[in-house]
Amino acid sequence: MGKLKKKYTEGASRTYTTRNRALKKLQLSLADFRRLCILKGIYPVEPRSAKRANRGSTKPTTFYYTQDVKLLSSEPLIAKFRQHKIFLRRLQHALGKKDFTRAKNLNSHRPEYTLNHLVIERYPSFTDALRDLDDALCMVFLFASMPSVKRVPKQGIEECK
Repeated sequence: MGKLKKKYTEGASRTYTTRNRALKKLQLSLADFRRLCILKGIYPVEPRSAKRANRGSTKPTTFYYTQDVKLLSSEPLIAKFRQHKIFLRRLQHALGKKDFTRAKNLNSHRPEYTLNHLVIERYPSFTDALRDLDDALCMVFLFASMPSVKRVPKQGIEECK
Protein backbone atom coordinates (compact mmCIF):
# COMPACT_ATOMS: atom_id res chain seq x y z
CA MET A 1 0.00 0.00 0.00
CA GLY A 2 1.32 3.43 -0.94
CA LYS A 3 1.74 6.51 1.16
CA LEU A 4 -1.43 8.49 1.92
CA LYS A 5 -1.67 11.81 0.11
CA LYS A 6 -1.78 14.86 2.36
CA LYS A 7 -4.67 17.28 2.12
CA TYR A 8 -4.30 20.55 0.20
CA THR A 9 -1.03 19.58 -1.52
CA GLU A 10 -2.42 19.82 -5.06
CA GLY A 11 -5.39 21.24 -6.90
CA ALA A 12 -7.21 24.52 -6.30
CA SER A 13 -6.12 24.84 -2.67
CA ARG A 14 -2.51 24.74 -3.84
CA THR A 15 -2.97 27.03 -6.85
CA TYR A 16 -4.72 29.80 -4.92
CA THR A 17 -3.97 31.39 -1.58
CA THR A 18 -6.14 33.70 0.49
CA ARG A 19 -5.15 37.27 1.17
CA ASN A 20 -4.73 36.60 4.90
CA ARG A 21 -2.46 33.65 4.21
CA ALA A 22 -0.41 35.84 1.85
CA LEU A 23 -0.16 38.57 4.52
CA LYS A 24 1.13 36.06 7.07
CA LYS A 25 3.62 34.58 4.62
CA LEU A 26 5.00 37.97 3.59
CA GLN A 27 4.74 39.45 7.12
CA LEU A 28 3.23 42.66 5.77
CA SER A 29 0.39 44.89 6.83
CA LEU A 30 -2.65 45.06 4.58
CA ALA A 31 -1.76 48.58 3.41
CA ASP A 32 1.80 47.55 2.47
CA PHE A 33 0.51 44.42 0.73
CA ARG A 34 -1.95 46.47 -1.33
CA ARG A 35 0.76 48.99 -2.22
CA LEU A 36 3.12 46.21 -3.28
CA CYS A 37 0.43 44.48 -5.37
CA ILE A 38 -0.39 47.72 -7.17
CA LEU A 39 3.27 48.42 -7.89
CA LYS A 40 3.93 44.89 -9.14
CA GLY A 41 0.66 44.65 -11.09
CA ILE A 42 -0.72 41.65 -9.18
CA TYR A 43 -4.49 41.40 -8.95
CA PRO A 44 -6.87 39.15 -7.00
CA VAL A 45 -8.38 36.25 -8.93
CA GLU A 46 -11.69 34.40 -8.77
CA PRO A 47 -11.14 30.62 -8.66
CA ARG A 48 -13.56 28.26 -10.40
CA SER A 49 -14.50 26.61 -7.13
CA ALA A 50 -14.06 28.98 -4.20
CA LYS A 51 -14.96 26.21 -1.77
CA ARG A 52 -12.13 23.98 -3.00
CA ALA A 53 -9.66 26.87 -3.09
CA ASN A 54 -10.63 27.91 0.45
CA ARG A 55 -10.09 24.38 1.81
CA GLY A 56 -13.76 23.61 2.31
CA SER A 57 -14.91 26.95 3.71
CA THR A 58 -17.62 28.90 1.91
CA LYS A 59 -16.72 32.20 3.56
CA PRO A 60 -16.19 34.92 0.92
CA THR A 61 -12.48 35.69 0.69
CA THR A 62 -10.00 37.29 -1.68
CA PHE A 63 -7.70 34.90 -3.54
CA TYR A 64 -4.32 35.39 -5.18
CA TYR A 65 -2.24 32.95 -7.18
CA THR A 66 0.28 31.20 -4.95
CA GLN A 67 2.96 31.80 -7.60
CA ASP A 68 2.32 35.55 -7.42
CA VAL A 69 2.73 35.53 -3.64
CA LYS A 70 5.94 33.54 -4.05
CA LEU A 71 7.15 36.14 -6.55
CA LEU A 72 6.35 38.94 -4.07
CA SER A 73 8.32 37.22 -1.30
CA SER A 74 11.60 37.90 -3.12
CA GLU A 75 10.78 41.56 -3.79
CA PRO A 76 13.40 44.02 -2.43
CA LEU A 77 10.70 46.64 -1.83
CA ILE A 78 9.47 44.68 1.22
CA ALA A 79 12.72 45.48 3.04
CA LYS A 80 12.37 49.14 2.04
CA PHE A 81 8.80 49.24 3.42
CA ARG A 82 10.08 47.82 6.71
CA GLN A 83 12.89 50.38 6.87
CA HIS A 84 10.33 53.14 6.33
CA LYS A 85 8.15 51.81 9.17
CA ILE A 86 11.17 51.73 11.49
CA PHE A 87 11.99 55.30 10.47
CA LEU A 88 8.44 56.46 11.25
CA ARG A 89 8.52 54.73 14.64
CA ARG A 90 11.84 56.39 15.54
CA LEU A 91 10.58 59.77 14.37
CA GLN A 92 7.39 59.46 16.44
CA HIS A 93 9.48 58.43 19.45
CA ALA A 94 11.75 61.46 19.08
CA LEU A 95 8.80 63.83 18.62
CA GLY A 96 7.01 62.31 21.61
CA LYS A 97 10.06 63.00 23.78
CA LYS A 98 10.26 66.51 22.28
CA ASP A 99 13.78 65.77 21.05
CA PHE A 100 13.54 67.98 17.98
CA THR A 101 17.24 67.86 17.10
CA ARG A 102 17.10 64.06 16.85
CA ALA A 103 13.84 64.30 14.87
CA LYS A 104 15.44 66.77 12.46
CA ASN A 105 18.49 64.52 12.12
CA LEU A 106 16.28 61.49 11.49
CA ASN A 107 14.23 63.40 8.92
CA SER A 108 17.37 64.38 7.02
CA HIS A 109 18.30 60.67 6.78
CA ARG A 110 14.85 59.54 5.66
CA PRO A 111 15.07 56.18 3.84
CA GLU A 112 14.39 56.44 0.12
CA TYR A 113 13.64 53.82 -2.46
CA THR A 114 13.41 53.85 -6.21
CA LEU A 115 11.02 51.97 -8.45
CA ASN A 116 13.43 51.70 -11.38
CA HIS A 117 13.57 47.91 -11.26
CA LEU A 118 9.76 47.73 -11.42
CA VAL A 119 9.61 49.95 -14.49
CA ILE A 120 12.30 47.88 -16.23
CA GLU A 121 10.51 44.68 -15.23
CA ARG A 122 7.15 45.86 -16.56
CA TYR A 123 8.54 47.54 -19.69
CA PRO A 124 11.68 45.70 -20.83
CA SER A 125 11.84 47.65 -24.08
CA PHE A 126 10.92 51.16 -25.11
CA THR A 127 8.21 49.90 -27.47
CA ASP A 128 6.46 48.17 -24.55
CA ALA A 129 6.40 51.47 -22.69
CA LEU A 130 5.00 53.28 -25.74
CA ARG A 131 2.22 50.69 -26.11
CA ASP A 132 1.10 51.36 -22.54
CA LEU A 133 1.34 55.14 -22.86
CA ASP A 134 -2.23 55.49 -24.14
CA ASP A 135 -3.58 54.47 -20.69
CA ALA A 136 -1.73 57.35 -19.05
CA LEU A 137 -2.88 59.81 -21.71
CA CYS A 138 -6.50 58.69 -21.24
CA MET A 139 -6.16 59.30 -17.49
CA VAL A 140 -4.75 62.80 -18.06
CA PHE A 141 -7.62 63.61 -20.45
CA LEU A 142 -10.12 62.30 -17.88
CA PHE A 143 -8.68 64.60 -15.20
CA ALA A 144 -8.63 67.55 -17.60
CA SER A 145 -12.33 67.13 -18.34
CA MET A 146 -13.28 66.80 -14.65
CA PRO A 147 -14.65 69.74 -12.68
CA SER A 148 -12.56 70.81 -9.68
CA VAL A 149 -13.76 69.45 -6.34
CA LYS A 150 -12.30 69.38 -2.83
CA ARG A 151 -10.40 66.14 -3.41
CA VAL A 152 -8.96 67.21 -6.76
CA PRO A 153 -7.57 70.75 -6.55
CA LYS A 154 -7.91 73.22 -9.40
CA GLN A 155 -4.14 73.38 -9.87
CA GLY A 156 -3.96 69.63 -10.61
CA ILE A 157 -6.65 69.90 -13.27
CA GLU A 158 -4.94 72.93 -14.83
CA GLU A 159 -1.69 70.92 -15.12
CA CYS A 160 -3.58 68.17 -16.95
CA LYS A 161 -4.91 70.67 -19.49
